[in-house]
Amino acid sequence: MKHDGGLAALMRAAHLPVGRMLEMKLNRIIIFVGNPRACAELYRDAFDLNPIGEWSDEWAELDGNGCRLAFHQAYGEAGKLSGATGSPDNPHKIVFTVDNVPRTRQRLLEKGIEMGDVHDLPELNGLVLCDGSDPEGHRFQICNR
Repeated sequence: MKHDGGLAALMRAAHLPVGRMLEMKLNRIIIFVGNPRACAELYRDAFDLNPIGEWSDEWAELDGNGCRLAFHQAYGEAGKLSGATGSPDNPHKIVFTVDNVPRTRQRLLEKGIEMGDVHDLPELNGLVLCDGSDPEGHRFQICNR
């Protein structure tokens, strides 16, 4: 069989229409952490997410109402990491859409969750947002869209 290369050739071989994007959806976000259970508990309790399956020291997964949020035990060269893996410099942020950012921020503060200030950005079509941190320093955000 002659190989003509490229995605188009693969799509033709699979009898898929060339030029159309395959349907896909985001199913799960996995964050590698030192304590999967502690991180999952924070997101479960703060955002009322439902646990999926049995949690272990290696894995904890939540139903994010359209996208699952999973926490996986992190490993380094010396083996299992036990310390926090997050920092404000980490390149990911989980964003939760809420109806009222200030009210949700207050509710999270009352649960003992570290939250920053509310930013009201009318120049961005009324965007309102607020960042917080989980037990390992991973950043998350609540916003109105």
